[in-house]
Amino acid sequence: MVALGNINEWLPPRGPLTMWTASPAAHEAARAARQGDLPPSYQQTQHLWAAYHGKAMNRQLPRLMIVAWDIVGVCDIDAMTAAVNAHVRRQDTYHSWFEFDNGVIVRRVIEPEDIDLAPVSMGHMNPEQIRTHVLTTTPETLEWGCFTFGIVQHADYFTFYASVDHLHIDGLSAALIFVDIHLAYQELSQDAPPGPTLTPPQVRSHRDFTARQRANVANLTLSSPEIKEWIAFARDTDGAWPSFPLPLGDTWASSKGDLLTVELLDAAGTQSFDSICSAAGARFLGGVLACAALADYELTGKQTYHGFTARDTRTPGIDTMTVGWFASMVPVTVPTAGESFPEVARAAQKSFDAAKDLAHVPIERVLELATPDELGIKLPTCLPMMLSFLDFRKIPLAGVWAELNFGTYGDSLSHGGINMWINRHVERTTVTISFPDNVIARESVDRYIATLLEMFARVVERTSVAPASDAGDNEAA
Repeated sequence: MVALGNINEWLPPRGPLTMWTASPAAHEAARAARQGDLPPSYQQTQHLWAAYHGKAMNRQLPRLMIVAWDIVGVCDIDAMTAAVNAHVRRQDTYHSWFEFDNGVIVRRVIEPEDIDLAPVSMGHMNPEQIRTHVLTTTPETLEWGCFTFGIVQHADYFTFYASVDHLHIDGLSAALIFVDIHLAYQELSQDAPPGPTLTPPQVRSHRDFTARQRANVANLTLSSPEIKEWIAFARDTDGAWPSFPLPLGDTWASSKGDLLTVELLDAAGTQSFDSICSAAGARFLGGVLACAALADYELTGKQTYHGFTARDTRTPGIDTMTVGWFASMVPVTVPTAGESFPEVARAAQKSFDAAKDLAHVPIERVLELATPDELGIKLPTCLPMMLSFLDFRKIPLAGVWAELNFGTYGDSLSHGGINMWINRHVERTTVTISFPDNVIARESVDRYIATLLEMFARVVERTSVAPASDAGDNEAA
């Protein structure tokens, strides 16, 4: 199973650490980089403003994703240097950094040939020292080079890690970093196994995606169907936008956070749930949303569930192998009172399918067109809760992750709200939830997870259908 958790759950081997970070010459080139006309993507804009305000308030916010896996043998430093530099030079999200000029975000663009990440030996470290090093040496969001890479050598294998700011990465990007760097290293390394080499596939531009995103929404007006749909959803919530249904305590006193991962379904339960969803006229995702909706009803009594689920907005064949922040939100509305699971699953699937293209139209675009009062909506008073579903079986090379000890880890910080990832693996289905690290939030999360587990168990235990074909879906990230 793929590890997904808090960085404190990452257990790299004790040993000598080598870090790849931008050279002084690369930093100088970044400082002198030309100004670009292209604004950041909407996802990046939100993150940059959060970083700007967080810095002003001297408050740490979640920003880093650490991706790690093991490689057999002694690391060929020259080969890894070439692999890391090739990755950063060909993925152009890394080529931009952003600054604020009188309240306007300005892009600076460094040329790929000016990028040079050099290895630096950091000496022997134990796991705790390694984790601290990874968190404290990766530059901040508002600096160029907010990404570092490294290896920790053990007797007969080494652990590779990438520590990347969310500005440049989403959930699927973790898999793409693996594809890029692991395959390149295997091809370049003197220890590469015999046989045909694997060349990383062609990569397109994240800046092109940003330009498309901006162009696609630029001409939208209050009369555009997509804008009307967002407004209708906002009015329907009446200010109670999708958020965690239980108390979270004092989320201002500390920005410390935690992650909890729990098995929802074992292998047999996962297959049964898939069959039940199919028989109900929904996909696995529809069933996941239905269980979340029924858990919300169980806890709050609300007869209509409003949720946000993540969707990857990469264009197949164009952005498929591009690292960057592509994930965006889809609003779903599901009636729950007195409904059976098949009815709720069908309603959830129908709502998602009808709204999925709204992932390409960020809610921020709606608020650029008119004020909330003019739109007749109430803005949320709580931080939004995001539910993501990902089928790991559909990700290229994911089949080798278990044997390589692949994992992704958060940086133990919280923005004060809740996010949830439900992931289907070959052998099970799990839920990972991030939350503020305080007593009240922990109690609420425990209660919520227990209720969610009960919803999934009810579906599998009370419904019996013939096995369905293993179609799977991979709609969110």
